[in-house]
Amino acid sequence: MPGNIPDASLAALACAPCRRQKRRCDKALPSCSLCTRIGRDCDYSVPANNGEREGDNGKVNGVEGLVRVEDLEALREQVKALESLVKARGGITDGCANGVVGATSGSTNGATVTGDEAMDLSDHSDGAYTINGGNGLTLTPLTGSSTLQSSAHSWSPSAHASVASPFPSLFFLDSQMFTYERFTIAPPHITLPQSALQALGSSAQLREMIEHYFRTIHLHLPIVSHIRLYQHIANPLHEPGADMALLFLAMKLIVLNVGEGVAARDERLYGELKGLHAFVESQNGFSIQLLQSALLIALYEIGHGIYPAAYMTVGYCARLGHAMGLHTRDAPEMLARPATWTEQEERRRVWWGIVALDRFVNIGHSGKPFATAEPDVNTHVPGNDAGWDKGQMFVAAPLALSASLTTVASPFARTCQASHLLGKVLRHLGDKGMSLDYRFDEALQLSRTLSALEDALRNEASNEELSQYEQPPLCTALSMTYSAMLTLFDAYSCTERAVPGAPETQLQMQQESIEGMFRVSDLAMQLARKLRDHLNSTDVAAGEYLNFVEATEFQNAGAIR
Repeated sequence: MPGNIPDASLAALACAPCRRQKRRCDKALPSCSLCTRIGRDCDYSVPANNGEREGDNGKVNGVEGLVRVEDLEALREQVKALESLVKARGGITDGCANGVVGATSGSTNGATVTGDEAMDLSDHSDGAYTINGGNGLTLTPLTGSSTLQSSAHSWSPSAHASVASPFPSLFFLDSQMFTYERFTIAPPHITLPQSALQALGSSAQLREMIEHYFRTIHLHLPIVSHIRLYQHIANPLHEPGADMALLFLAMKLIVLNVGEGVAARDERLYGELKGLHAFVESQNGFSIQLLQSALLIALYEIGHGIYPAAYMTVGYCARLGHAMGLHTRDAPEMLARPATWTEQEERRRVWWGIVALDRFVNIGHSGKPFATAEPDVNTHVPGNDAGWDKGQMFVAAPLALSASLTTVASPFARTCQASHLLGKVLRHLGDKGMSLDYRFDEALQLSRTLSALEDALRNEASNEELSQYEQPPLCTALSMTYSAMLTLFDAYSCTERAVPGAPETQLQMQQESIEGMFRVSDLAMQLARKLRDHLNSTDVAAGEYLNFVEATEFQNAGAIR
């Protein structure tokens, strides 16, 4: 009868994922509606009758496994593909069969990895990377659906469009269900072509650039772990993908000395790096290295006054950090849980770097909301800078944002405290609905807190050796503190802005603002002279150095004027 003829648009049986989870399946082809909605692979293969029984929550033979069945199947396929690739390319030699690598497996034992022992990024005519960790390991970029092919010309996203790796939409549509089902997100492996990697230069040039970055930019924005970077490069299990290449390119960009007569926004490396970032984003790429490279791009744009790109890039960093779950421990995370304290500290520093830049780009752009929320007073600030760089554990209680200024803190922790107060000043000035009594009381409190921080910073800076930092100590924290103070004082020093009928605290705040403008202007000029004298006494070009501090001093000069 016609009613017994099966519908050709429907499968004969429910899909395998729906059968395993005992969900109702509409049998739609090529993918059922449930699998399509949550972004998982839909498999209509007929199950083999091998005596095993599938049950709820990934149970096999009545025993609950530690890993979901579909994850195991996907992992088997990935292992088979990797084995085939290694056999075809002859990538792994006998020297690394025993798993010996040139870096330590953990980052909390104090071991360090030198560039000569752990990293050798050799340049080849075909643009492929060769990473030698002292064990003969050779890794080259993979080819696949997310791989860009080599080109003799400059790279462009439109010329290398490809199908993006699937991303589980359920992570954003229903994060509670995503967490409840214990789903995980496998980051796609994306590689870049030769034309995009040529800017990194030879192996020796790359090592020199990395070390130059850690001697300069890293001192006032320490968001990249020195030891973890070298361990990542030397680890034979880590393929050199697009995220690591983007981080290296961003490092080169931020230390780049822009030539005379060349606009920073017209720099070729800057344009190509922005295009590569857009491509990786279109491929659903995400990693901590990708976020770090975006932060360095934002720093370059801020230092060279490239607006509105700087404002937009900082907002992108904030959104990506939110998606990754860096802003709080309770948020669903795209990244795997950190395995070491060094990795956890690196994520904390990246998020604080976003917060600091978010406050800074809003100094002169008043009336706009921040891209990041106000940190809680109990939020932990970064720990010891030197110990973290070496991967060493140290005995110290976690330092909260509200800790006393007499408590010893690292230079970057002081920068975080200064950026937090800068944010409070900007929020205070932008709140037009505050009562007059409370407004002037809060302004006086902010003024005194900033003065206390400024005194503590100058005392700490005077006790530090210049050679320890290779730059005036605590210059970043001091610059942001001066910016916050001058922004606050500028709003209350002018008589024309006085509010009729306001309490006596208005006159008190005006008096403190006028006196503070003279005092902080002199201090800011002294710091600017120290930076100028230091740059003149070194071989480092000004364009390769303290971009963020220079931009902050420029803001201070505008407030002084």
